[in-house]
Amino acid sequence: MAEIPSLLEPITEFRPGRPLVLFLPGMSGNKKQWDFVLRRLDGVAADLAYGAPVLAHAAFGNARPTVSRLGRALAGELAAAGRDRVTVVSHSVGAFVALAVAYELPAAVRAAVLVNGGLSSVARFIDEPLRRVPGATTSRLSYLRLFALVGTPVPGPVKRAIASREWSSRLVVGRRLVSRPALASREARDSLMEEAGNLQTVAGLWQNRHYWREFERTAAEIPAKVVFLVGGQDPMTSAADTGVMADLLPHTEIRVLPGVGHAAPLEAPDAVAAAVEDALALS
Repeated sequence: MAEIPSLLEPITEFRPGRPLVLFLPGMSGNKKQWDFVLRRLDGVAADLAYGAPVLAHAAFGNARPTVSRLGRALAGELAAAGRDRVTVVSHSVGAFVALAVAYELPAAVRAAVLVNGGLSSVARFIDEPLRRVPGATTSRLSYLRLFALVGTPVPGPVKRAIASREWSSRLVVGRRLVSRPALASREARDSLMEEAGNLQTVAGLWQNRHYWREFERTAAEIPAKVVFLVGGQDPMTSAADTGVMADLLPHTEIRVLPGVGHAAPLEAPDAVAAAVEDALALS
């Protein structure tokens, strides 16, 4: 029988008995966004790994899993590997995968750090776009702009050309989505442009468009400590939006990062790394 492809990709060498930090991407599956954070965690006493995004994967017969199915599969793989001290770190919509893993593996997932993940308004908007977020035209335009950014196919050479200049990168992502640190270096711009141009992301949003209802049903049963990192200038996930999600979970903390937009791993890697280290103390 053929071996089932793993949903976990080690970043460091795994050592028996150590806690695990599992990094989950946003809707585009971009792993490079964590590079700046990982450098600040060099030498941390934990194993580090990437988890698969909500995109087509060989473990699902090259089909795209739902958030729930991916959460169950990741939890099953962690359990089979004997991982009993897990911290899950996610960006943007990866928050729902992180919380699905925490729900499926309550004894092992001690903490979750959800970066730009307080997406209550976005999730409710996708669930019922004509009824939710009434009158919030600016918010709706922000959501649609982000969906267009990540869902419009962009050839690699075009991405690289855009990333070569700060002004062209800013033109593509807009003035409100991220703060200047996310565009200050070529490496950061390259990482940010990795978010663009994947039709699977929009298909994944549509496939999971009613997931908010499931989250509302299961949130109270998630025992992990959940830390939300909120960009103070994030047009997608305000402190108020994050509070809606936090109120549904038993053990939460909200940290607002002043001046930060929707790319906190690039804009404020020190704050993200500090939150991960704090969460590891619970393991």
